[in-house]
Amino acid sequence: MIAVIDLDYFKQINDTYGHAAGDTVLRAFAQTCRQHSCDFDLFARFGGDEFALLLPGANCDQAAAVLERIRQATTVPINLGGQPIAVTISVGLTSLSNANDSADTLMSRADHALYQAKAAGRNRVVVESY
Repeated sequence: MIAVIDLDYFKQINDTYGHAAGDTVLRAFAQTCRQHSCDFDLFARFGGDEFALLLPGANCDQAAAVLERIRQATTVPINLGGQPIAVTISVGLTSLSNANDSADTLMSRADHALYQAKAAGRNRVVVESY
């Protein structure tokens, strides 16, 4: 299973509170992901506010549950100098449909599910069906 994760409206956090606050939010989110995923899962930042989480030992229900826990934990406001900042995430999740799927195919499907999550109102996990 692979998930693509995007921090909702992250640019607004940077624009409103500054890039140092944005960096704090990114670090807090990364810590949340580490706390709620397994040691053998692979978590990486691959863009400004885009992340990927590879859950190699999980089935679809298990991966969706992990990502839902991360989503819920992320909604706890982060305190920046006495100012609470609310953060939400949108997640696209997919898995291999056959052994010949390439990494690009998986990322494309997860990205498609991510855009479905955003179109549906953000702050949710969408599983790509194939």
